[in-house]
Amino acid sequence: MPAAASSAAATTPAVPQQPPPVDPQTIQERLLTREGGGVVARGSLLKCSHRYREYLQLVLAASASPSGATAEQKTEIRTAKESLQRELRLHALEMRKITLVADAAHNELAQYEEATRQIDADVSATRAEIDRLQTELTYEKKVRQNREEYESLAKMANVRPARRQTEEKLRQVQEEMSRIAEEEAANIAELEVRSKQFHLLMQTVNDLKSTIAEDETRKRVLEEAADEEGGGDGMAEDGEVADDAAAAEADGKAHGLGEAVEAMDFDTI
Repeated sequence: MPAAASSAAATTPAVPQQPPPVDPQTIQERLLTREGGGVVARGSLLKCSHRYREYLQLVLAASASPSGATAEQKTEIRTAKESLQRELRLHALEMRKITLVADAAHNELAQYEEATRQIDADVSATRAEIDRLQTELTYEKKVRQNREEYESLAKMANVRPARRQTEEKLRQVQEEMSRIAEEEAANIAELEVRSKQFHLLMQTVNDLKSTIAEDETRKRVLEEAADEEGGGDGMAEDGEVADDAAAAEADGKAHGLGEAVEAMDFDTI
């Protein structure tokens, strides 16, 4: 019996890295035990240590008996051994489940990280697209503003005549202004000439008036002198000669004045 105890103690401590296969009965019992709501979960390390301690105590008690292990003790040892093996299998199943859950968690974490990177990339691409669209919108607004200004200027330009017509009218106006300026210069020159002729005419008229006045004065003086002397024949003849001379001179001046007046064109003054 001590040999069996030592062999059992030697086989129980280590748990293999690869969990042993679990039969369906063990899984069913595991599920039923979990539904029972025990204080210590089946398959836990604490439960395995309890089973191992019970098994070890039974083996040590049987080996300490001087008469050897009884049939009842053997049955209890066999039952404890099966319970310990079952708990070990359940513990291996729990470890396998934990490993699978950890692997699934790692896979999900990797998927979440990949999804996060994809979301970050999408966000960056969306922001770049938004910036591009904002730039394009600003450009389109500027183009639209320029187009509206162009259309407004085009409407204003369409109301006015064409440039060629305006240039032609401007050329005609400039030619008309040049012609009028030339005519004005010619009229000013002619006006100066007429003004000089008019001054000459006025001077001639004044001279004629003065001459006529002198003749009348001289005639009056001669008539008075002739009346005072009694009207001699000699004096009368001299008076007539003087009168004829004065009249001839006046006629000459009047004839010269008439020619000067006829030479002037008063319509152009």
